[in-house]
Amino acid sequence: MAKKKAVFHEAKCDNSPFCPVVKTCPAKAVERTGGSGGFFGIFGGGGTVVFDAAKCTGCGLCLRYCPHGAFTMKNG
Repeated sequence: MAKKKAVFHEAKCDNSPFCPVVKTCPAKAVERTGGSGGFFGIFGGGGTVVFDAAKCTGCGLCLRYCPHGAFTMKNG
């Protein structure tokens, strides 16, 4: 049986500095990049949410925590 992997749909992501998926992904497959960093960087300082499919373990937490439905699962 093929292992499932998450698929990230960038167009649905709002790139929130408070992205719950970044905080809950146990494999660190979802991270924020860019932005101004520091204290003010987390409050609208730019940056984007990025997904590394190679790190994905297929746990499905991203589907549960993303409020915008930016993640789906497929057989990997």
